[in-house]
Amino acid sequence: MNFHPQKRIMHKLIQLQKQDHSIVAAVVDNKNMIISIGKTTVLDDHDPTSHAEVNAVRSACKQLKTHILPEGYWLYSTFEPCPLCSSVIIWAGIDGVVYSNNPTYRGKEENWSFISCEEVLKKGSYIHDVSLIKDFMIDDIKDYFT
Repeated sequence: MNFHPQKRIMHKLIQLQKQDHSIVAAVVDNKNMIISIGKTTVLDDHDPTSHAEVNAVRSACKQLKTHILPEGYWLYSTFEPCPLCSSVIIWAGIDGVVYSNNPTYRGKEENWSFISCEEVLKKGSYIHDVSLIKDFMIDDIKDYFT
């Protein structure tokens, strides 16, 4: 199946971000079903790696009892994955990423993402090639940080 991007998936994640006040990510299987959702829990977990994307991938891998996800799995995120999260995407074998908001719309917050998701995915393509869809449904979320 795998027809990406899916508006219904991103719409759900954007609504969760607005409700939970946290960046949200989901791992989607090869039938376009959400199998895990993660939100940023860095402060709650006292863990600098507890980003939404990492939490979603951890949960999906635990459910499937694997460290590399099956072919056709995608990650959706309400914000551009940082270098840490982009690396996790490569190592987990995710075939594609769809993200909505980007650092241009961080409001008053500093642009901490000094290396773009696209750059990391390109550099890591010799490990695993990942498709990228940027700024999907950005008009629904770009004012979140203002």
